[in-house]
Amino acid sequence: MKRLNGYPDCFFYLLIVSMTLCAATGFAMYPWVLEFKLEWELPMMLNGRWRLPLVSTHALSAAVLLILLGALWQVHIRAGWRKKKNHVSGLLMSLSMMLLMLTGVGLYYLSAESAQFAASLAHSGMGLSLVCVFTWHWVKGRRVRRQKIQQAASKHTSSRQALKQHSLTE
Repeated sequence: MKRLNGYPDCFFYLLIVSMTLCAATGFAMYPWVLEFKLEWELPMMLNGRWRLPLVSTHALSAAVLLILLGALWQVHIRAGWRKKKNHVSGLLMSLSMMLLMLTGVGLYYLSAESAQFAASLAHSGMGLSLVCVFTWHWVKGRRVRRQKIQQAASKHTSSRQALKQHSLTE
């Protein structure tokens, strides 16, 4: 089972499921953003019955994701900063999530049409870019982890060889 150090076994999968659900429902709502916010004529119309379930699922998965990100802050993010590993992508992930949170709240509570429009475009654009940033962060993290494992393995084999040579010389 995939693990993040310092977290329960199911944490990684819960994080991935909530991120995937949030991203999928967000992508499913893009046609509505194009139609209602940008006033584009689309060749297809989405059924209005899907709007409430999609928006509700998006908001619920985002709330779960924010709780999980709070837990990530306690161990994963702080450890990454101390080790000085994956800083740029981690910083972009953290800033993107904060901006998504703020613009998401703005989508619910801003009353001015121009502010709603700006929050909607920022939220949609940031959500789309976050998928790319997360992929970059994950790939870089896997490379760092792989290098760490290879270094540990080479240290282990070199210490074994030194022990073997030492026992042969005695």
